[in-house]
Amino acid sequence: MRRWALLAALVAALSAPAAGGGRRRAASLGEMLREVEALMEDTQHKLRNAVQEMEAEEEGAKKLLEVSFEDLPPNYHNESNTETRVGNRTVQTHQEIDKVTDNKTGSTVFSETVVTSIRDGENKRNHVSEHISFLLKSKQKL
Repeated sequence: MRRWALLAALVAALSAPAAGGGRRRAASLGEMLREVEALMEDTQHKLRNAVQEMEAEEEGAKKLLEVSFEDLPPNYHNESNTETRVGNRTVQTHQEIDKVTDNKTGSTVFSETVVTSIRDGENKRNHVSEHISFLLKSKQKL
């Protein structure tokens, strides 16, 4: 909202007739241009941070795809924690993997829970949780 107000003020200053206060108007115009430039730099900084955050989340998602549930033993549980530094942000990931097989029916439940926490330089945190669970039924042996 502030950017639009500055842009509107800039357009108004440029379209106003140059009367006796031309020097003052030029100084105000210069100040407005500096402020617009500062806002644009701030926007670029925020966009770079957003891209870094998305790349960090993408890296975490790639690690999830590396798990091959079929190759795990019939009953399995594992928890892991990783911490990755991306720019001035720290990405912490807690992952739990469970595989439970019913010996009578042969059905298997796979479960994976991932909690990702992104902390910036000011210790502000954003949390992303993901839980995947599915049931694989196999035929009973007769």
